[in-house]
Amino acid sequence: MKYSNLMFKLFMIMLIIMSFFFSVMFLESVFFDKAIFIEWEILNLNCTSVVMSMIFDWMSLSFLMVVTLISSMIMGYSIYYMDGDKNPKRFVFILLMFIFSMMFLIISPNLISLLLGWDGLGLTSYALVIFYQNESSCNSGMITILSNRVGDSALLVGIGLMFYKSSWNFFMCDSLDLMVLFFIVLAAMTKSAQIPFSAWLPAAMAAPTPVSALVHSSTLVTAGVYLLIRFSFFIDGSYLSSVCFFVGVLTMFMAGWVANFENDFKKVIALSTLSQLGLMFMIIGLCQSQLAYFHLVMHALFKSTLFMCAGFVIHNMKGSQDGRYSGIFNFGSPVLGILFSVTNLALCGFPFLAGFYSKDLILENSITSELGVFMILMIILSTGLTVSYSLRVFFFSISNKSKTFSVNFSSDFSFVLMMSTFILFMMSISGGFFFSWLMMWKGVVSEMWGMEKFYILFIIFFALFCMINFLTSNFLLAKIKGIFFWFSNIMMFLPLNSTFYFPFFFLKWGGQINKDLDKGWLEYYGPLGLSSPVRSLSDFLQKSQLVIFLTQYILILFLLFFLM
Repeated sequence: MKYSNLMFKLFMIMLIIMSFFFSVMFLESVFFDKAIFIEWEILNLNCTSVVMSMIFDWMSLSFLMVVTLISSMIMGYSIYYMDGDKNPKRFVFILLMFIFSMMFLIISPNLISLLLGWDGLGLTSYALVIFYQNESSCNSGMITILSNRVGDSALLVGIGLMFYKSSWNFFMCDSLDLMVLFFIVLAAMTKSAQIPFSAWLPAAMAAPTPVSALVHSSTLVTAGVYLLIRFSFFIDGSYLSSVCFFVGVLTMFMAGWVANFENDFKKVIALSTLSQLGLMFMIIGLCQSQLAYFHLVMHALFKSTLFMCAGFVIHNMKGSQDGRYSGIFNFGSPVLGILFSVTNLALCGFPFLAGFYSKDLILENSITSELGVFMILMIILSTGLTVSYSLRVFFFSISNKSKTFSVNFSSDFSFVLMMSTFILFMMSISGGFFFSWLMMWKGVVSEMWGMEKFYILFIIFFALFCMINFLTSNFLLAKIKGIFFWFSNIMMFLPLNSTFYFPFFFLKWGGQINKDLDKGWLEYYGPLGLSSPVRSLSDFLQKSQLVIFLTQYILILFLLFFLM
């Protein structure tokens, strides 16, 4: 076990050094307006060049800095969380492959080289989801990889359609065909788990918590949003921006609604990730890709901290993920209780925390844009749902009633745990202020009239009131809550549609085609139908040749008889 801890620490130090290096390059890129573009040609055939490309601009460098920082802290956190695991070496090497795949995707301005990182993420995420190797993990891993393969196929089709450009470097293109962009948006929707591909994201919670903290903060699920931000120059102004907007709003509302009735501790945080991804898709649909990227970075900082605190609670509940049994967390671990509470406030967009700087700008931009009343109402309601499920998690984990052990044995004296969580916590508090100056130097101005400023505040208080009433409900509310629980626990039928109804239709259709065509008419008029006349013809020819041979034999015998 000492060898595995040393390995975790070595990789942690390596990632910290890389994060520092990328931060220096990022500051140089911002202040001196620099970008580094590296490209080398692999194959040139008929005026079409297959090249591997890397770009280091302010966006890729800042994201690399954040990804390596979070990855280094999670490597340290894994020393605490994976202590006693039978396969620490396998875990750390798959995690490293996962991190490097994401880094390769970030710096790729070329669809061919981007596909390597994209497929690497899908493969290593599957290996991490099935890490515990039980039936639940295998089922979750299967829905994860099959959902992601839809997006991988869409990206491959996009690469094929982009062949007419004689290059796959989208940074150098003036325009792209709408069909290519459609497949790029479809690939982004599957990777970022937007409706109707949302079922795999909560299922991926079968992975170890350090993996969840990395996957759902800054790597796998953000890859789709990052791809759209890179392609935003082509998407802005087309009908695909409307597709991104409507899909984002629906996903944001659905995830916020379901999270309010979910009891699994990790799934609630996963659904909050899904809600925030919907928010990013929505703002990309409003042609504010820079704002979407700013929220992407802020979300990565506070969501990783949330998952690490949730992992501590689960670890001390002997692996149980039921949030209803996570009471008196603040008594046994007061420091981590404060960290968890403040990070929850950052998720809600509490003033002057990291989430506030990006969410406030996004909501102001949404309210002042040319949207209908219904869409604005959906956005505001989704924001209120974020507050209500955050309050519910807060109520469950930091209450004065314990439903498990009579003696609380949890403690936060692990130095590695405290260090890794505290660094990300500080970024969750102050990161929004500093990054807003570095990333939003152009600024976003929204003109709002008096009442519009109070829409969000009103819905927040309304959500708080509803959730408090639901938590301390009377008989009537309990009945209503029971109906909502039934509808929401099946995630509005999305997992059922993804795993049963949608595949069942194609399996049934394919089986009928196989029966009627492959084993039916095509078989009758195809190989089996042709074989009968061909066999008859060959029999006739064989008999005719036999008759000719016998005739010739008799004639020879007759001639020999007369000659003798």
